[in-house]
Amino acid sequence: MLRSSSEIAGSLAFVCFAGLVAVSAPPALATGADYKKYCASQVAAARSLSEKIRLHNASPPAPTNIAAVQSYNARASSLNAQKGPVAARLLACARAFSQMRANHPLATVVTPSADAVKKINDAVSKMKSRERRAGSRWNPETYDFLKYGRGKPGMTSRADRRPVRLPRSIRAVYDALDKTRPSIPTTAYLQGVRAPRIGSADPAYLRPTNPASPSRLITGVAFDHIIPLRRLVTYRGFLELTPRNMYIVANSPANSQWLSRSANSSKQSGSSFFISGADPAWLQAQAKLREKAAKEVQELIKALLKSQKA
Repeated sequence: MLRSSSEIAGSLAFVCFAGLVAVSAPPALATGADYKKYCASQVAAARSLSEKIRLHNASPPAPTNIAAVQSYNARASSLNAQKGPVAARLLACARAFSQMRANHPLATVVTPSADAVKKINDAVSKMKSRERRAGSRWNPETYDFLKYGRGKPGMTSRADRRPVRLPRSIRAVYDALDKTRPSIPTTAYLQGVRAPRIGSADPAYLRPTNPASPSRLITGVAFDHIIPLRRLVTYRGFLELTPRNMYIVANSPANSQWLSRSANSSKQSGSSFFISGADPAWLQAQAKLREKAAKEVQELIKALLKSQKA
């Protein structure tokens, strides 16, 4: 039989909620609106199971009714078996967002609107299971313009460096993510800083490749995906995420930065190496940032996949 309703419900609540403290979840994430917002489905599942346990324990059968006792105990075993997976999914979600908060304490996690989720889901629903599995086994480097070097011999124009064309169904997911990218206020912190001031020196061109070229001033700013979306959709496990989690990963603090409009236009959907005439030191810093983002994003995908598993 199950233990008393207060013991079981309390135990589940401790594993799921108090357990967040054990993984160093910040108070705002563990108990506030942020937590309910980011892990809403996992919280709902935990509360639903607690309520099922409470109702079960509130109606024990007569001990003399053997058939009813057997049915009651079978139900108890089923409910007890669900506690571990439910708690694990909630803890995985908590760890994912706690780590994101630790890595980017000033940033805000952007969540999708219902319309954005629908658009991404419409694209995802057209993918076949084998396409999802195959897509996650590709080498993301194939779908990037270049690494941080001079490129392969014979590459003389941007057109030469275009990545291999994505399969139509996966291209649709990329397009949906691209069309639903968020509008970020310039007061938001990305990589620990707010958007650069209009009229200030553009850090991408402080020391241009050509010494004769003057430094540029910022005339506009842009929200930039450090890992281009075209490349991101080929990351291991990305296509197995829910549409909501795809959006969160794509626009996560780990994958976001401010660029001048000029630098962002030059980069397009490829490597920062294609920002013509940029400061070599800035390009090197971008390479390191890209490596850091790649690691954090892959860890986030892994954690969110765990939070989805039944």
